[in-house]
Amino acid sequence: MSTEWYETFFSPLALEFWRAVVPDEATEAEVAFVEQALGLEHPGRLLDLPCGHGRHALALARRGHRVTGLDLAPSAVVSAADEARRLGLDAEFRVGDMRRPPGGGAFDGACCLGNSFGYLADEDLPAFLRGMRESVRPGARWVIDTGTTAESLFPGFTGGERVLEAGGIRFGVEKRHDALRGRLVERTLLERGAEREEGTVSYAVHTLAELRRLLESAGWSVQGAHGALDGRPFTLGDRRLLLVVRRV
Repeated sequence: MSTEWYETFFSPLALEFWRAVVPDEATEAEVAFVEQALGLEHPGRLLDLPCGHGRHALALARRGHRVTGLDLAPSAVVSAADEARRLGLDAEFRVGDMRRPPGGGAFDGACCLGNSFGYLADEDLPAFLRGMRESVRPGARWVIDTGTTAESLFPGFTGGERVLEAGGIRFGVEKRHDALRGRLVERTLLERGAEREEGTVSYAVHTLAELRRLLESAGWSVQGAHGALDGRPFTLGDRRLLLVVRRV
């Protein structure tokens, strides 16, 4: 298995930036959408993969769910586990690779949020989709969040540089589209004082129809495609796609 950008990109500095840039209100709204979309009649056993520093997994656990979070970044897993212990939440965090979901069919539902669905290379995506199917019980739902569908990305796309600042950290990103590979490629720079980390990030770009075909070939049925947390249907130009799929 080749080394991919996401195996090294999420340093403590990067994780600290993403923790600071997303307000608590946004996390609560996303978790409320997930909870409704999963359609559970009572708190269930949920899988968050990849979970990052646990912002969604911890919020789901606060709502009474039993949550397992897996992530490739050890510092993120340690941070999430420490917070779960501090709050007395029923949440387990382990180092794990999204290319190798846990299997076992024990989960009542799952989520893949924060645009991480697009991380994987073309050759790794089918195994991830099948592995996630094998991780949840028959009939269970999975919520996928991505901002790099072609319908979201291309209307008005010009590339160029953007700078964000949060928690005293400056994050600069320069975007371009690699049409031959079907990837959005970002050159990134994280800075805080004397700290400086450069990196390259890339996300797969698919149309919604392509995602539907990939998911159906892996044993999933699309239940809903939404363009916002209010549940409205996804349309051309929406900045994110919230896809709800069901294990057939």
